[in-house]
Amino acid sequence: MDLKDYVDKIKFQLTGGVIECEINDKGLEKIVLMAMEEMNRYYNVTDLIQVKASSCIDLMEYPEIESILSVHRIAGAGNGDNSIADPAYVSQLQMYNTYSGYYSNDWIYRYLNYATNQQIANTSSTDLDFRYDELGKKLYVNYSVGTPSQLVIEFVPKLHDPSEVVTNFWQDILYKLSLAHTKVILGRIRTRYVQSNALWTDDGATLLAEGNDELSTLREQLRVATDLVLPID
Repeated sequence: MDLKDYVDKIKFQLTGGVIECEINDKGLEKIVLMAMEEMNRYYNVTDLIQVKASSCIDLMEYPEIESILSVHRIAGAGNGDNSIADPAYVSQLQMYNTYSGYYSNDWIYRYLNYATNQQIANTSSTDLDFRYDELGKKLYVNYSVGTPSQLVIEFVPKLHDPSEVVTNFWQDILYKLSLAHTKVILGRIRTRYVQSNALWTDDGATLLAEGNDELSTLREQLRVATDLVLPID
């Protein structure tokens, strides 16, 4: 959904396509962007980027990064000969060396030595422990068992446009936040002046109450969902 889709849904929800909305399309666009800015504080859908590994990685060319969750090595990307052998290959060694078992035992001993060395290294220094300098856009990474050539960074992006919201859950959240903010603004507009002797009354007070209640409910839902890997509906 792009910005126009959100504006059209909000207008139809509040007017039914029959009455005129006091807020024009430009004003509704500002409300959607304001709601998206608020949603950015809770948004937790992650993305991945691959970068050249070093102890200090400059991420200035990635302004969309809001926060970094984890850093991963890439298998086979300059990490040394530290992969576990194919089980079928080990079975062949055992079959062809039934009596001596030299080759398979030799591989097992070398792998046990490697695993022990890695365990010792990770005990004294945590591999891929990182710290992100948000202001300087620098990522500092610790390597306890050798520096790879490439890393994969898992991060939460900062949203700049409603079209970047790709999951149904967050599209629904953005729409509901935008609708609630619109109700609050419309409610304040329609209750700015009240005619006590009028033959009719508008729905300004009702819209204002509905908008505030919906905002409170949504913010509480988002606050609770931030403690989870995936938000709850």
